[in-house]
Amino acid sequence: MAKLSFLGAVEEVGRSSILLEPNNGRGVLLDCGVQFNHTARFPVYVEPSRIQALAISHCHLDHVGGAPLFFIGGRRNAVSTRLTKELSAILLLDMLKISRGYLPFDSMEVSRFLSLLNVIENREKYRPDGTPTSLEFFNAGHVIGASQIMANVDGLNVLYTGDMNMNSTRIVPAADTNYDREVNVLISESTYATTDHAPREAVENKFVEEVKEVVESGGKVLIPAFGVGRSQEIITVLKAHGFPHRVMIDGMAKTVTEVLLSHPQYLNERKNFEDAVHDVIVLQGNQDRKDATKYPGVIVTPAGMLKGGPSVRYSEEVARGKKNAIFLVSYQVEGTPGAVLLEKKVLPLGGKMVEVKARVEQFDFSSHNGRADYIELAKKTNPQTAFLVHGTSDNVNYLAQQLEEIGIPKVIRPALGETYNLS
Repeated sequence: MAKLSFLGAVEEVGRSSILLEPNNGRGVLLDCGVQFNHTARFPVYVEPSRIQALAISHCHLDHVGGAPLFFIGGRRNAVSTRLTKELSAILLLDMLKISRGYLPFDSMEVSRFLSLLNVIENREKYRPDGTPTSLEFFNAGHVIGASQIMANVDGLNVLYTGDMNMNSTRIVPAADTNYDREVNVLISESTYATTDHAPREAVENKFVEEVKEVVESGGKVLIPAFGVGRSQEIITVLKAHGFPHRVMIDGMAKTVTEVLLSHPQYLNERKNFEDAVHDVIVLQGNQDRKDATKYPGVIVTPAGMLKGGPSVRYSEEVARGKKNAIFLVSYQVEGTPGAVLLEKKVLPLGGKMVEVKARVEQFDFSSHNGRADYIELAKKTNPQTAFLVHGTSDNVNYLAQQLEEIGIPKVIRPALGETYNLS
């Protein structure tokens, strides 16, 4: 009888990791992430001998940040899409740089993991050596290169959504839900299970209008944004709406932009993106960064939660001016500077909490499903069993109730570290 063990992302957003084991043979680890707050938190320990392969759904650190742990003195199979591999390399090496040595692995393990990371594309199948479990990837939306993972184990089809968006954005096509087979077990994220996202067109219109208003009044707009995906989305939105003023990018967003330019076939709106990149001002050094805040304009840069990255440096200047604005466009984890900024309109500047005089607002450029999407997916797949992960307890409980009401026979809110038999 196949088994599922939940090692992370249980009633929390972060450190995603699920072990899928066949009745006979070693298992496949679906993601292995890390959660950062004041320290790095990894998934629940599992004996490496139980794991034959790692399947990585996408490049965000809460899904791939712990993967190098399994390559300390060992060699295992791993698999992802090509873009997930390239973007994971950028994020993992950046994580090492900012961690200042407190991670339990270093660049050697990251390099070993990447060298053993096999590449397949969405809609391709893969069977890791040494396990009877076969895998097929499906586009998950969410971020370029992201995948849902369909595993066939002991005659059951197990669908792990990873992080998923059934709605297209300027950069990323909508998730592929044409599975062409029965789904017996669904493992669904629930990040926004209680939230219906506003129509993207309305969000874009309001965002561009308010950015223009600030800049045309002589202010600067700081847009802290995730370096992978969200930064590129924002400059593409501004270009698509004919925004006529200076737009600048900095930090990891520059490197990721170059990666996406080299793989234009994966983009949803290739021309808008290429036009945006052509016109954007790339900030290269200290003098550029000093000049960036001298004149009205827009600065798009990581980190999206104002926890590290160039956005922290720019916030020291932008936060003090009443004409300026800090517009948040990314998910804000509780306790991060971005979340505190939204709640209390203060930021840690110069070693103390300082009141922010700039205008502060958040825009819902979510790359996850909304409430109706989770229910639509459950209806479409109609599994015998659904496990709900990657959400707060409120989101998990709400979605569980909704799935029970539409007739899903067994809906499970897994417990951290627990193992469940599949039948």
